[in-house]
Amino acid sequence: HFGSRPQTPANFSRFPRSPPTRKARMAALEEPTRPQNPYWLWLSENREQLTKESGSAGVGAVGKLAGQKWKAMSDATKKPYETKAADLSKEYTQKMADFVAAGGGKGKRRAQ
Repeated sequence: HFGSRPQTPANFSRFPRSPPTRKARMAALEEPTRPQNPYWLWLSENREQLTKESGSAGVGAVGKLAGQKWKAMSDATKKPYETKAADLSKEYTQKMADFVAAGGGKGKRRAQ
């Protein structure tokens, strides 16, 4: 039965492909994630130091210490993180506008 098969493989490139369906296009779109706020940006940079300082890797101990330190920080020290968060927020707003314009629905990812 192998002798009856053609030796050259079939060339399917000559057949036109059907356009992707709406469902396939939507699956290709991914809703942008919300940016971190200034506190979370600071925490992500300083978590290792805070973990050593608290003496525990527990989320509660590190979070409590981080919250105390963040509140005690001056506005000038917080400024770089606030600026970075504002830039990320603008970028997110633009990406979300592009996502919605392409047919995406805001908040669909959370619903799934």
